[in-house]
Amino acid sequence: MNSPGEATELETNSSARRGIIAMYGLEAFGAGAFVSSRIVFFTQVLERSPGQISVALSTASFVALALILPFGKLADRVDRRGLLVLLNSAVALFLLGYLLPTSLIGFFVTTSLVVLGQRLLNPIRPAVIAQLFPTMRLKVRAAAHVSLNAGFALGSLFAAGALLVGGSGAFNVLLLVNVAMFVACVLIALRLPPVRSKPVAAESRRGYVALRDRPFVVATIASMFGSLHNSALLIGLPLWLLHRTDAPSWVVPSILAVNCLMVVGLQVRLSRGTDTVRGATRAHWRGTMMLAGACVLLVFIGDQMTALSWTLLAAAVILLTISEIVQTAGAWGLSFALADERRVGEYQSVFGLGLDVQMVVGPVLVTALISFQQGWLVLAAIALLPVGVATRLLLRWSSVNATQAEQGST
Repeated sequence: MNSPGEATELETNSSARRGIIAMYGLEAFGAGAFVSSRIVFFTQVLERSPGQISVALSTASFVALALILPFGKLADRVDRRGLLVLLNSAVALFLLGYLLPTSLIGFFVTTSLVVLGQRLLNPIRPAVIAQLFPTMRLKVRAAAHVSLNAGFALGSLFAAGALLVGGSGAFNVLLLVNVAMFVACVLIALRLPPVRSKPVAAESRRGYVALRDRPFVVATIASMFGSLHNSALLIGLPLWLLHRTDAPSWVVPSILAVNCLMVVGLQVRLSRGTDTVRGATRAHWRGTMMLAGACVLLVFIGDQMTALSWTLLAAAVILLTISEIVQTAGAWGLSFALADERRVGEYQSVFGLGLDVQMVVGPVLVTALISFQQGWLVLAAIALLPVGVATRLLLRWSSVNATQAEQGST
């Protein structure tokens, strides 16, 4: 049952809530339609080599890492709805650059602009949610994540069907579908209410307050290690199955389909109780332990897929998926509960920076570790140790703050 504050927010901002959830789903549908076939598009249509594609995507990621923090500070000074409109419009325009005859430098520039626009959207949307829904931000964020997973799954299925029917000419169609989804997001963003933070004193605008906020930095680092389930599920497990076992190739998309369905069915339910620092911290730790448990199970899968191996694989996939659901819910809770309400854009950008670092380093780390059988155990230790230390620190700080609050009220 919703609290009185939540009921008021639902009644006042119901259209905004539906719009934000729709934006997540539409953008994910476009990503599923185009990004899932992007590498093939780059190689077969644009005739780029694997090395050129790798350099372009890596360059784009590092450009995004360099700009995300200053952009977060900008988001605290202007209307974030306007930024949503601007970024979605820009990405739609940049994507059209792939349809033009471009040189290698043009390919690098287009890819960097597209990835930059998409990465800068990541901290802005939760900042908008935090501002519009102060008492039910986690429920809206969880519903948006469900919409994202459903949209990506449907987009991927659409891409598979389009490529099966349309051949190489379908790539341009998929690209235009992605463009259309960003345009739709622009139209939705224009209908949102203005979203602007409360002003802060001029002397407080210098530097990055979030980087000096020890609990928030600790939570950011913990999330960076805890979110290694992404690389484990999307990179490590497929490579392991295809190159170290005799599992058929159809297993990989089946695993991703199961993952999406579980997230859609369980995300909102398993996100409950993460609206406080203590609740979010404990959920984050539970999610990380599930990641470690999945890694332990994968160690016992041999080259030959026996009945026991299939059982262990199924259990590991379930654990990895629940790890994703619970850990991300805990991470959202920490990113909201520990943030300065006047600097939500800056705080979300710092938190997003940790996730972006994981997206750059995680695939390389996981790929290197799964080259040997015990690498899964090393991955479990890499996730557990820093998250365990961070959990103890955050729970201790939370207890101290609670005690101080009680003393101040008496």
